[in-house]
Amino acid sequence: MDIGDFRQLAESLTGTPVKELTDGDESCLNGILADDNRVIHCSQFNELLLLVNKDRVSECFFNHFFGDSCTIGTLKLGVEKFQKTAMLCFGNFVYAFRTLSRARTIEDLELEIADFCRRPEELRERFVARVDKLLDVELIPKADTSFVGYLAPSEVIAEFERAKFLKKLLPEQKKLAALHWDAFQATVTAAAGGPERRSLESVLAKYRLRYPAYGLAEFAAHLDKVVAQLTERNDRINAVRAIATRNQDIYLTWDHMDVYFATSMRKQWEFEDLFDFVEGVMGNPELDGLRVRHFNPTQAFTDNRVNKGLVESLMLKRARCTVYSVQDTDTLGKDSELAATLAQGKTVIAYVPTTDVTERTKGLVQEDLSTIQDRLRFVLYADDRFASTVEPDDFAFVRDFRELERFENRRIWRSLPDPELVQELRVTHAPSIERLCGIIAASEARIYDRRARTLRDSHPLAIQVNLATGVANGVLVVRSIEDCSRLLRSVLLNSMEFELIEHTGERMWYLKEKISACPFRVVSKDRKLTNCFWNFYRNPVN
Repeated sequence: MDIGDFRQLAESLTGTPVKELTDGDESCLNGILADDNRVIHCSQFNELLLLVNKDRVSECFFNHFFGDSCTIGTLKLGVEKFQKTAMLCFGNFVYAFRTLSRARTIEDLELEIADFCRRPEELRERFVARVDKLLDVELIPKADTSFVGYLAPSEVIAEFERAKFLKKLLPEQKKLAALHWDAFQATVTAAAGGPERRSLESVLAKYRLRYPAYGLAEFAAHLDKVVAQLTERNDRINAVRAIATRNQDIYLTWDHMDVYFATSMRKQWEFEDLFDFVEGVMGNPELDGLRVRHFNPTQAFTDNRVNKGLVESLMLKRARCTVYSVQDTDTLGKDSELAATLAQGKTVIAYVPTTDVTERTKGLVQEDLSTIQDRLRFVLYADDRFASTVEPDDFAFVRDFRELERFENRRIWRSLPDPELVQELRVTHAPSIERLCGIIAASEARIYDRRARTLRDSHPLAIQVNLATGVANGVLVVRSIEDCSRLLRSVLLNSMEFELIEHTGERMWYLKEKISACPFRVVSKDRKLTNCFWNFYRNPVN
């Protein structure tokens, strides 16, 4: 090792430049540093530090970061170990060196490092040794998870009330034949309230368009069938919400809470996608035997928005890690949960799915046609490259899109399946549906790739500050369920591995997590920013 390398190590260790050396100091250093295999003990290391005008370190500091077998050639490894710890726990090198180098015992040093000194073996034993829960949640099936939301159930409830309202306005069976459609529609218009009038008139118009030869007797039979179906769905909603309400109470009582899943869900497929994702992550072999506890929003419900916010805030406070599912849209709630986690100095894992266009196309073809239509509308809005891949005036695209629009316009009840209409469209327009699904899949792949790049490389809010310590925390982006489970395990067991990168162009130190390849901690080399930031953060004067 030469003098220049050692000067750089001393600066990296202490966070401050090395002052000018005398010729005598340089001569001494040349002789000492010439042999990379030379063993260095704590007292000798302190002599080296004093030669370059740096403060000494305690023996426990030296033993923790450099070890008994330290040599001239391995000093760099000890400095890197210190820098990683400094970035994890302190956010800068100066304060970390001043604090840790003065620790007199290993207990004092580990107290300063806190959770990041906990050994993976010890943490694993604690997870494995956990006793069984006294109460466990009752798993709500995937197909029913949307009932714990607000949008999908509200549509069922609204249509249930409309069907009952129309049924109530129909005369008794023997008078139906004498009643004309126009007269009944006038009765509905007169009886309906303002906002509902248009919805009720739409039901009648769609039914008459779909079945032009049918009279009110057939419509009455249709309503009997619809009311029975909607009654069954309404009862199921109430039953699922009762389970989800009990589940939420059980989540509140658990003595451990390790993982919070943050998401935004409005459509049925969003609930089902999240259900599959959570089951995939928590059921992965990486987490076998650890008895990890998690909060799953597809399994909990409250009808009070304030209580819902309080419950989720408590879970964010208790959980050690938030797994943020990057879905179709970013919302205030989901983004706030990400920010709140980082502000506590906790880890955020952002899952952005990788899309295999061929497989995704096959999956979309099997989806409900309304889901295909909704997803097509989404990509038209969200994919900035859509116009360059599918021209808006392309005849095949416009024709296919209009077929979905016609399907939607012919549906009488949005919350009920329409097998007859679906079968007709699938048989007649199978190539069009497949073509549209391919367009959606390719667009989704571009959208998710762009979101992953944004979170990894360019979004300034992907790095946020721990409000208590000033440490800058980064979001860890993964693209597969397997990587998400691996990373989650390493977070919970304090076994994350990092690469220390000095980026001279950006004048920044990065601590990059290896599974996600994302910056987990950063330290700026901007001296003005660093000095002002830590002066105000650690020594506020007002």
